[in-house]
Order: sequence, then structure tokens, then C-alpha cells
Amino acid sequence: MDPELRKLAQKGMNPELYAAAQLGDWAVIRRFSGKFLALKTPKGNTVLHVLAQSCDSADAVRHILARNCCLLMAKSACGETALHLAARKGHSGIVRALIDYSKQNKGCWFCACFVDRCKRMLRMANVEGNTALHEAVKNNFYEVAKFLVQEDPEFRYRPNHAVETPLYLAVEKGYRDIADLILTTCKSPAYLGPGHKTALHAAAIWNLPELVELILEKLPNLIKKVDKFGWTALHYAAKLNHPAKLNHEDVVRLLLSAERSTAYVAARNDDSKTALHIAVIHGHVAVVQELLSHCPDCWEIYTNRRQNILHLAVKYEQREVLEFVLKNSWASELINQRDNTGNTPLHLYVATKNLDGSSLVKHHSVDVNSFDYSNSTPLDRILRADELSQRQQAGGTRGYRNVATVKKNLRVSNPDEVKKVEKLAANYSIVATLIATVTFAAGFTIPGGYYSDGPHKGMAVLSKKAAFITFVISDSLAMFTSIDAVLGLIRLFQTKNYRLKLFIVRVTRERIFAAVMSMMIAFLTGLYAVLPNLAVMIVPFALAAWLGHVIWFTFLRKYEDRKCFYTTRFKHSEADYFVTHPLRLYKRYRQDLTEAED
Repeated sequence: MDPELRKLAQKGMNPELYAAAQLGDWAVIRRFSGKFLALKTPKGNTVLHVLAQSCDSADAVRHILARNCCLLMAKSACGETALHLAARKGHSGIVRALIDYSKQNKGCWFCACFVDRCKRMLRMANVEGNTALHEAVKNNFYEVAKFLVQEDPEFRYRPNHAVETPLYLAVEKGYRDIADLILTTCKSPAYLGPGHKTALHAAAIWNLPELVELILEKLPNLIKKVDKFGWTALHYAAKLNHPAKLNHEDVVRLLLSAERSTAYVAARNDDSKTALHIAVIHGHVAVVQELLSHCPDCWEIYTNRRQNILHLAVKYEQREVLEFVLKNSWASELINQRDNTGNTPLHLYVATKNLDGSSLVKHHSVDVNSFDYSNSTPLDRILRADELSQRQQAGGTRGYRNVATVKKNLRVSNPDEVKKVEKLAANYSIVATLIATVTFAAGFTIPGGYYSDGPHKGMAVLSKKAAFITFVISDSLAMFTSIDAVLGLIRLFQTKNYRLKLFIVRVTRERIFAAVMSMMIAFLTGLYAVLPNLAVMIVPFALAAWLGHVIWFTFLRKYEDRKCFYTTRFKHSEADYFVTHPLRLYKRYRQDLTEAED
């Protein structure tokens, strides 16, 4: 670009030209015809961009392009052409003028060299990945969308950076005319949306039966497409209710009529739920009836947790669905089924707060005394005496298989106990991190230093001394043991298993103790390597102190453990038992735990 023109571009567009472009006043615009490419707004918009977004003056567009054909493909800083802006504003006259000019073999040799300049312009995307058709669809300009689609019906519009195709946007926003236009005009319309959803998913979500029918007619393969959760359009129809339309029965009916096998599709990333499971969870009885009328055996499918529809109806306290299911003859096959933890629907019922499950309790097929995999009956799950009356009327009794461990199991799930263990683990992590830091630094500031010259330059001066070798080994052991302790504590905060947390804390304590001992040995041997005469006086006192520490922990604490063993065993929780007496022998701890479980 000429230096003078570059200076003009840096100053922004001339105010007179900008005002004339907004009004489409060619008489004023023509005075600046030699500087169209240089005069731009701070966002890089040319006079054609300003005109396209401000008014619908097709004549001014033709005059501008006749003077400078390069403006047709010129992009702003956002990567937008004049066609993008005209489509966004719904200026159909400008859109038509731009398309007509692009199809003519006019302009400079560089612009005219493009064989199909029109299609190239229509397919250009801005920095967000939007084509002109995306912009027209987003703003519901049917006439503009019609021009764009009819000029390039073979093009399969790719999704923008938000993974939205024009068809998906039209369906999601409920623009039936534009969706119909794209489906009937485009030979192979793209249909993808965010999260691997399709246009059919969007039609089902927003309860648009007309568009569902239209999509199924044009793109019947979408009926089996699943999103990233493994949900089909039928899953969404079974779940959602549109505010203006009370149910999705029509959409469900259309989807099932097109392909009834979709009722058996299990969501691979959502506990293997089918559409029936989703409808039960959300209490849509009419949808449940519709699904069972088309697929009367789909009630046999259970989730990945082996929960059937009766489990789900109870768990999510859907009374109407529960009543409907229990009226069917096949309910007797579901009522005593166990999930992967051994819970029957009745076990789940005792944990509900608001569900009236009298029909479940009084059902002729229910086993009120069934045991789950932890050997508990439904009544074993109930803690307060005032909750027993309704269930006892059905003849339920306690199982008495876990009398000694009921309270123990409850304490394990107490959040306060978990916090105690995690607080102790946080303190251990600080100690382990400090040890790792100190021993790492000591490994590179070794005693005695390095050779500065000669054949052994860079090697440790004391590398052949036994004391130095012992220093290196013990320092390395201290560092690796402390790092291992830190990694174990990271695992502790990731797991929800209470017993595993206790085990990790115990192992971490032992590793920190070993790291401290190794670090002390490294200090003494390193000191002895560089100061053998002075270390001879210090080492015996250090060893005596270490020996006394060990004796105190291994013998004196035994008396204290023995003294408080029976008072601690049942009056304290597992966390208190473990934290208050961290040096109890592992064998005794496991013995106490085993006896309590038995």
C-alpha cells in the first residue's frame, strides 16, 4: 500500500464519507472513490461494510463495486465481508446486489480470475466460523436465507466455532420456515449442534412436532444419532416439558412411529438409561404410557446400576408413576428386584422423605423382609421409632444380621469423621512436602563440594568415602519416601471410601516416620564425612536421642494403648480411635475392626 494511503487508514474513516455510507448517498461517496481501500474504520470496515450494515441501498453498492471490485471480498478485522453484515441486518437488496455482481465476470484481473466468485463469497466464514447464512438464520431473515441457499444448494455448511450449523440454529430457535427452506433446498444439509446434538435433538428439546416430522422425512438417519451423553432425541422428548406446551407426547409418538427401536437405546455415558427411565425419573406418566404402548417389553431394561423403573420411581419420589407401574401385572417382576447394592424398591422407599408408598408396601408380591447385600431389611434402615408404624402394618421386621455394626456403619458415613481424617492428612502433607524440599536441596549441595579442575572435574570430592555414600543413599530414600507419601495423600482426597482414607493416613504416617529417620541419618553421615573429628562427639548423643525416641514410642505408648483400649473401642468413632492413638499396632487395630464387623 502507498505510504500516504497507509497514513489515511491509521486515522480512521473520513466523517463525511462515513455519514454518506450510512445513508447510501452515492453523490458524496463518489468523491472518495480513489481511496475506498484506504479509508477504513478502527475495526477494518470499508465503505461497503458501513453501507451494508446501515441501509439497504443496492444502487450505491453497484456504483461502489464498479469503482473498486476488490471491496466485494474485503474482510474487516473480524473476518467479515459486506455480505456478512447485510445478511445480519436483513438487507435483502444489498445481498442480491452482491450476489449478482459476484456472478458477473467484471472487475480487475485479480478478482475476475476466480472461476466461481459467488460460491467463494457465500462460503467465507468470519473469525467465529459464521457464514452469511449463519447470520441470516440467527436473526430470522427468511428472504436473505432464501437468496443464499438457492445460490449454493450443493454446499454442506460446516458448523461454526460454537459447533452450530445453520439448520441446527433454525430448529433450535423455532424458525420453521427457514428450517423447511434448508431441508428442502440443500441437497445434503449439515445438522450438527453443540455436544454432538443434531437438529432432531433440538426439535425434540423444544417440542416442535412439525419440525420433527420434517427432519425425519428428509434425514431419517438422525433418529438413531446420539449426543455425547448417549442420548437420542427420544431421551430429550421423554425428559423435557415446554412452558407453552404441557407435554411431549406428540414428539414421542412421532419418534416412536419412525423407529420404535430407539426406545431400547441406553445412554452409554448416563448410567445406561433408556427414554423410559428418563420419563420415570421426571414423572411424565403420559410419556411412560406412550413408550409402553409402542414397546410393551421395554420395562425389562434396567440401568447400569441394575435399577429398574420401580427403583427409579421410588428413588425420585414420583408417586403417579409408582401407582401406574404397580397396576400392571408385570410389576411383580420388578418389585423385589435388587440393584447392584442389593436394594429392592422397598429399601429405597424407607430413605424417602415425602413419598406416599403405601401401595408399594401393601402390594401382594412385595417381600417386606428382603435383605440387601449388607444383610439389612428395609426396617433395618429406619432409625426413629415413629417411622415404624406404617411399615410394620405390612408385617415387616428387622433382620438382626447387623446388630453390632449398625452404629459403626453410620459413624463411617459421618461427614465430621471424614473431615477429621482429611485434616490430619493435610498436616501430614505439609510435613512430607517440607522433607521432600529439604532432601532435594541437600542432594545438589552435597558435603565436600566438587572438583573444579582435573580429570574428575564436576565430580564429588568425597565420592569414595563410605560416609558420603551412606549420605547419598539415606538422602535419596528420604526424598522418595516423602514424595510417595505426598502422592498417597493426593489419592486420599480423591477417594470417597472412608476405610481407604484411614488406611492411607496410616501408611503415610509410617512413610513420614521413615523419611524423618532417613533424613537424620543423612545429616549425621554428611556431617561425619566432612568433620570426622567433631562428628565423633556429636553422633553418639544423636543416636542416644533417637534410640530414646524409638523406645518411648514402641514401649511406653503400649501401656497407654492398653490402658485406654477398652474405653476407646466403642465410645469413639473410627476416626477418633485412629487419630487419638496413631501409634496403635496395626495388628491390634485390624483385630478390633474385624471383631466389630463380625
